[in-house]
Amino acid sequence: MKATAYLAAILLAAFPAMADDRAPALEAFLTLCLATGPHYDQVLAASKSKQWTPLAADMAMAFTPVRDPSSIEGWLLEGREDHPFEALVTFKAKVSEKAVEGCTAAVSSMDGPLVERQIVDPAAAKPAGEEQSDDSTYKRFSAKIDGRDNAITVTVPRYPKGSDQVVVSVVAVVAVDN
Repeated sequence: MKATAYLAAILLAAFPAMADDRAPALEAFLTLCLATGPHYDQVLAASKSKQWTPLAADMAMAFTPVRDPSSIEGWLLEGREDHPFEALVTFKAKVSEKAVEGCTAAVSSMDGPLVERQIVDPAAAKPAGEEQSDDSTYKRFSAKIDGRDNAITVTVPRYPKGSDQVVVSVVAVVAVDN
C-alpha cells in the first residue's frame, strides 16, 4: 500500500505542467488508471461523482486497444472549441481467455514525448516493443503496479511537433479480491 501511495505522489508531482495547462484527461489517467493500475469500477464511480460528459460509444471504441470489450464507458473531459480535445475511456474485455480491464486517455495539443516521459518514468515502465504506421508510433511498455502486471501503450505522432495528438492506455488482468 505504501508503494501505491508513493507511486501516486510521484505521478502527481510529475504532472505540474499538465495541471497548469488544465489537462483533465491526463490528470484522471494518472490518478485513476496508472497510480494503482486500471480499475473499471473506480473510474466509473469517479465519472458519476464528477459528472463527466458521456462520450459517444463509437468514439470510445476508437480509443480502446482491445477488440470487442464486454463493457466500455467513455467521457469527454474537454471539448469546447477554444480548448484541446480530451477524453477518458475505461473498459473490460477478455484477452487470451483472461478478464482484463483498462483505461485510455486521448488528448490533443500536447507535447507527445513529454507526455510519454510523464507516463513511463514514474511507473518505472520497461520498453516492450514499438511499431510505426505512416503517421504514428505505438510504444509498448510493461510495469508492475500495485502487484499487477500492466501493459502500457503510448501512441504519439511519428514526427512530433509539440502540439500533438497523444493516446495513452494501460491494461491489466482484473484484480481478484480474496
